[in-house]
Amino acid sequence: MSDAVQVDTLSTVPAAIRWLAGGLFVIALPLFLILGNVLNVAGDREFYAAEFPKYDVGAVTGLNREELVTVADLFIAYLSVPGSNLDYQITVNGTRRPLFHQKELSHMADVQKLFGLVRQTRLVAGSILLILPLLGLWLGGSGVFPRLGTLMTIGGGVTVALLALAGLASLFDFSDAFVKFHQMAFSNDDWMLDPRTDYLIMLFPEGFWLDATLKIALYSAIEAVVMGAVGVGITYFGVRR
Repeated sequence: MSDAVQVDTLSTVPAAIRWLAGGLFVIALPLFLILGNVLNVAGDREFYAAEFPKYDVGAVTGLNREELVTVADLFIAYLSVPGSNLDYQITVNGTRRPLFHQKELSHMADVQKLFGLVRQTRLVAGSILLILPLLGLWLGGSGVFPRLGTLMTIGGGVTVALLALAGLASLFDFSDAFVKFHQMAFSNDDWMLDPRTDYLIMLFPEGFWLDATLKIALYSAIEAVVMGAVGVGITYFGVRR
């Protein structure tokens, strides 16, 4: 009897609001998964440790293994802790100098702000994914399960579709996609650096970013499939009740 009353309460919510809530949920799911994996890969020390030797970064930069580990830790802290810096000194031809020049530091300051936006957006997306189902359960009781399951399945499908499109674009012409991303994400040209002289490019060549993109896409796709499967289960459970 209680569930029946709750279902009636949910049905009194205007259809436009219910559709809006459903749309927000579907949009929030890929944002939450993909942005979460962006943060995870950016903070994955083992990923850096595997990528540096893969692209012979030590030979290109002249940094030894211990220095590369320090640089990796420096970047992980910089991208995860607002206000941290990239102060690091190296010896070149017997002279101590900063690893990065001002243009590189300026670009990384923009990147740090972008990662702050990523964290905030993911927090908002996670809040939507938590609050809307709880609100639905409060208003509709167990009668909300079929709709919730359907939204999870749709959200998982949308995530996989977006990742497939991005993956195809990256594999077809990653260089062009990489440039377009920077043009959209940054309002200046500080990201236009010289791979022959600028350590930021020598440390993180294009191949590094392709590998990072594919890893983010793979992890996000797996999570999306799991979420979609859980959604199917929730829908089946709700319908069978």
